[in-house]
Amino acid sequence: MVIETLRQQLASCTSIPRPRYLLAVSTGVDSMVLLTAMEKLFADQKDKPFAVAHVNHQLRTASKEEAAFLSAYCATRGIVYFERTWEKRLAVGVEAAARAFRYDFFKEIMAHDHYPILLTAHHGDDQAETMVMKMVRDGSLHNAFGMRQTQHFGQGILLRPLLKLSKEDLHAFAAANQVPYFEDETNQQDLYLRNRIRHHIIPTLKKENAQTIPHFQQLSEEMIYGQELIADLQKEWLSRYVERRENQQIVWLEQLSDLSKAARYWFFAGLLQQTNSQQGALNHKQLQQVLDALDTPQGQWQIDMGDRWQMRRSYDVVILEQKPVPSETAVSWKQEMRVGIGSSLFLSENEWIGFFRSDRIEIPKKITNWSEFSQDLPLNYSSELILRKRKPGDRIQLQANLRKKISRYFIDGKVPNEQREKSWVVTTPGQEVVALIPYVFSYLSIAAETDKIHYILLYKYQE
Repeated sequence: MVIETLRQQLASCTSIPRPRYLLAVSTGVDSMVLLTAMEKLFADQKDKPFAVAHVNHQLRTASKEEAAFLSAYCATRGIVYFERTWEKRLAVGVEAAARAFRYDFFKEIMAHDHYPILLTAHHGDDQAETMVMKMVRDGSLHNAFGMRQTQHFGQGILLRPLLKLSKEDLHAFAAANQVPYFEDETNQQDLYLRNRIRHHIIPTLKKENAQTIPHFQQLSEEMIYGQELIADLQKEWLSRYVERRENQQIVWLEQLSDLSKAARYWFFAGLLQQTNSQQGALNHKQLQQVLDALDTPQGQWQIDMGDRWQMRRSYDVVILEQKPVPSETAVSWKQEMRVGIGSSLFLSENEWIGFFRSDRIEIPKKITNWSEFSQDLPLNYSSELILRKRKPGDRIQLQANLRKKISRYFIDGKVPNEQREKSWVVTTPGQEVVALIPYVFSYLSIAAETDKIHYILLYKYQE
């Protein structure tokens, strides 16, 4: 069964006309079965189309002995052998670091010595363990599937030809063919999550159903196909519904009205995953925050998406954007400012305000072409105005019989929060609101059309 399965899997690599294989061998039973099966499969060829790569991690007392055994084993059989020793010792993250070192070594050999196909001895029990471990650690469809039978790797491909076989299949082959191997004593310890799953969970599942291992493999394949289908849909949706601007991705919610709840879930998952591609995996807690916020009647909200990004809703639009970097030159006005007749001031690099008699207006040259918001005020109006940010309870007279809270004016006009924060309230010393800049002037502040000379409040700004 092992040799026939191996033959079928190698035959699937049709994209490489004259394949040469690099075998990752640890001297454990799984990889030694793979090596023995390859020897038998190519027994009639003097020049073996495969080589062996081994890493001595120096993590166990037997590591040196195992490396010496494998080196001698390959030498007596005329098999090309590569070996490297891992010198770096770590207190934490040993498994991940050792794996990274191993696979970097394999890539180097594949590129330098022209072995386009890497073979590993992962089998069905490894697959089940991997999937259970991912569910314990993550729980997302995006990561829950197991190892792929074939995938791109380095400048070639990585093939796991034994993935559909069980641990029992490999042990039976080893016993029947007297395959020599070393037993890693740490595999019997429960120090690592994988070992605990291997010793306590997988055996229990196998007792429940002998088809557990094939079922995990089938589930993994269906998850991979499902994820590929979802990824294609996400690509289409992101292209259709997302308007990209500098440091922003904009979604008009009305365009999503025809999408089902499931489609909306995967649309926003794709949007966040695309943004998080440089930071790591999709944060499902953030995704759920966004979906929950979209289900509320709130017209405006903002969610922190991490170090660099934020998502906010402004009524009919959702904006995913990089967080603004505070300008070192921006002025933050926390106190009231007084502007008398004939005076002016810059509120920021892009804002200027002046209060003049209509026949004595003075505007700096550099702002002549800026946008303008202005109003004529009666000459008998206050000779000094106060400029400040809005306060709770501020009201403005919009018509003779209509006085409205500024907060309600913003809500009725669906003015986004970030624009509200940029607005200015102008009052008289007696706290009568003259204007909400740059939106509206008070009904009471408007000068009569017959006035030849009057005051003018002039606000100029640059987008």
